[in-house]
Amino acid sequence: MKVAYVDMIGGAAGDMLMGAWVDAGLDVGELERALRTVVADGWELVTERVERGGISATYLDLVIPGEDDHAHAPDGVHQHHHNPGHRLRDILAIVERSGLSPLAIERASAIYRRLAQAEARVHDANVDEMLFHAVGQIDAILDVAGTCVALEMLGIDELRISSFPLGHGISRGGHPNPGPVALDLMRGYPVRATGIEAQLVTETGAAILTALASPGPPIDMTLERVGYGAGRKSFAIPNVVRVMIGERPSTGSG
Repeated sequence: MKVAYVDMIGGAAGDMLMGAWVDAGLDVGELERALRTVVADGWELVTERVERGGISATYLDLVIPGEDDHAHAPDGVHQHHHNPGHRLRDILAIVERSGLSPLAIERASAIYRRLAQAEARVHDANVDEMLFHAVGQIDAILDVAGTCVALEMLGIDELRISSFPLGHGISRGGHPNPGPVALDLMRGYPVRATGIEAQLVTETGAAILTALASPGPPIDMTLERVGYGAGRKSFAIPNVVRVMIGERPSTGSG
């Protein structure tokens, strides 16, 4: 059985996770071809080797012309504009019409349903009627699909995650860190304080990991691959997420 452990050293976001899978050996061309069956055009996937806290990592960016505003984005989280939002059923329809495998579609749909439920709780809204804005953007839709594609392409059967690192303070957008939706998604999962004044885990990152993984210490495995995905900013701690991939030892006897 192939297993993977996600170590959130400095946080987690959808693009950081994709960067880590690519750093661990996922073919970026195959990843892009799969994602283009979800949203065919209007975006570009760019990767770059960077260093965060002395650690060499892959920075993966989904560039959406007319939507990205990196210069004013809070805490390394992309901001977007001009999107009236999508309802959950609209996003699920995009995923279901894609060329992804049935398993990847099932996983991506589960992530978005979990995210919708958290959004609805925080905003005291009807889950079927509320509009997603930032998390309904093209890059967030592709961020969700990206890890679902990666798990399948890398043959990973089981996923486990570390505790979630928590920042503090108020973001430039005026929200407390962690963001209310991200924090709601972490309920029931271990968290740890970092002393960093920033949002370290995005709503999308929290939804992906809590929908697909279980918390706990690193899994016993024969280690085969290690990858680091970088966040946009540099902090006092390395702003990376690390993935460790390997084969679980056989428990059979005889």
